[in-house]
Formats: sequence, structure tokens, C-alpha cells
Amino acid sequence: MEPEYQYILEKLGIPPDAKVVREYPIVVGDRELLVDIAVKSRDTLTLIEVKPRINEDTIYRIYAFSHLIGVKPEERKRMRLVCAGKSLKYSTQELASKLGIETLIIPPKLYHSFVPTGTISKEIPPYDHIKLSPSRITSEKAWKIVCTILADKPPNILALSKQTGISYGWTNTIVHKLENSEIIPRGYGLTVKDVDRLLNAVSWERPLEALHVETVNTGFKTATDCINEVALNLNKQGVDYAFTAHSSATYYGSSIIRDDFAYIYIPDALERNFLRTYSVEEMSGCALKMYVPDRDVMKSSKVFNGIRVVDHCQNLLDLAGLGTDGRTSAKDLVNKIGRKGRY
Repeated sequence: MEPEYQYILEKLGIPPDAKVVREYPIVVGDRELLVDIAVKSRDTLTLIEVKPRINEDTIYRIYAFSHLIGVKPEERKRMRLVCAGKSLKYSTQELASKLGIETLIIPPKLYHSFVPTGTISKEIPPYDHIKLSPSRITSEKAWKIVCTILADKPPNILALSKQTGISYGWTNTIVHKLENSEIIPRGYGLTVKDVDRLLNAVSWERPLEALHVETVNTGFKTATDCINEVALNLNKQGVDYAFTAHSSATYYGSSIIRDDFAYIYIPDALERNFLRTYSVEEMSGCALKMYVPDRDVMKSSKVFNGIRVVDHCQNLLDLAGLGTDGRTSAKDLVNKIGRKGRY
């Protein structure tokens, strides 16, 4: 058994002969949700959610999972809920205790074994490491369809297919999935009727933290200072990058500014070494959060005043993937996409 799993079993007091399952599926209606790790022992099913930093969203996610599992009474095992990560948000421990959820801190060396994205190099395209089911709302084709509905409200599936360049059959499949998820209405034209339900679906299917590889504590007083200097230097070096989430939303008209974090996609693992030079020992300013993309975000990226950012549609996807931290700004972008009729 791999050292990281041995560590978890030992810390949780689980027998070493227990069965460990990665990406444990939970089927809810026509959706499949995945728990990071499930450990099956004699009379106990332990569900483990792994995140770099354990926060309230992590706690609520694993708690919701436990209530979605449909098990026959005679097959029901004692369920144990665990959130594991490199660090724990201070205010989260009390919430975890109240909900009966355990927290486990994993040493950084072992944590990287759970995140294969950390080993990506130039030889392996960065967006090949995560394969979303094509029928998921957050897959590339499906999300293009969602954004086109938001921007243009096409009259029918055929028009939507022609606009997106996606086959009629596949467009039809995605539209029916959106209808079944009650995100768009049945038989009343193609329009998003429930933005909150859409954003919630995104945060469950594609949490942005799943793409997080590293955070560098910088000495920049504001995120704007951090973004300007980092962009200037990466541009001079010819490095592929794109700012995202709150760091790019302001360029599309969002009024919400996060000065404590800057969010950036850096596809190449070797190029992240440069960003580490901004690291300071103590947190004294903006934290630079680095992500590796699960798709080619560079192809459609935009440049504003020398700063490269993801496109409007990708920006919405990433903000929604931040959960409660990005929801308000994401809804603001949805309104702007609808008014401008483009993304």
C-alpha cells in the first residue's frame, strides 16, 4: 500500500487490511458525484475529502455526500466523515466538530502524492491530467453550450448547434441534461432560468481548488500590485499564463476586488519556479494562488493593458468553482454576459 494511504489509515486508526477506493462514486439521479477517497473496513465506510486547505465548503461538501448515499438498511455501515488537507482554516474546526466530521492534516510531502498535477511538465499537456465526463455541465463542449445560451438565448437546439459548432446530437444531449437539472426550462426556449442552480452544479462538478498546485505568500500589499508585476515579468519571459477568478473578473466589469489573493493559471511546472521568488516567510500581503488548467485556457485568453486573463466564459466557470467565495462575482458576470450578448 502507498505511504500516503498507510499514513491516513494509521492516523484514523483503521486496520491496514481495509480497502481503499479513489474517486468513490455516489449516484444521485442522473448525476455521478465523486468522493476523493473511500475506505471500506468491516463495519465502517470512511469518506475522505482531500483539499489543500480545509474550509467551510469542504466540510459542507463531505457532509452533503453522507446524506446522498443510498444504501439499503440491511447493508448500511457506520459512516465516518473526514476532511484531509495541508492546512485547516481556523474557524472551521468548530463547525466540523458540530457536524461530527474529523479533520486530518497531511504532511506536504505526502499530500503531493494525492495531486498528480504537481508532476506535470512540458512533455505532458497540462490539461490532459483531468478528464471530465463529456456530458458534465463543466466539460468544455457543455460549458460552451451553457455560455451560448446565457449570451444569445438561441431559439432552438438546431440554432444552438450551428452557433457553437457542436453536433446536433451532442447539443441535444446537453440541453436535455440542463433541462433534467432544472437549469433551463422545458419547452419554453433556451434560456437559463435558475442561475443559482447552475453555479451550484459547477461548484460541485469542478471545484477550482482541485486544480490548485501551490500558493506563494508575497509581500505585495494588494492583488493589483501583485498582478501588475507578475504579468510584466512573465510577459518579458514569454511564459504562458492567464489570471483568472477575481483577478480577471474586474476586467469584465466586476466590482468585487480581492486584495488578499491573486489567481493565476501556469501550465508549465518548471515556470512556477519563477513565481516562488516572490515568496516571503511570513504572510504580509497578497497570496498568489497557482493553478494548472484542465483545458486549453490560453487559446481564448484576452490581454488587457498587458495583463493576460482567461476569457469571459472561462472566468465565469472558475468563479463558480470557488463556491461561496466566487458566487456573487459569478452572478455579476452572468448578468453582464446576458446584457452584452457575447462572451
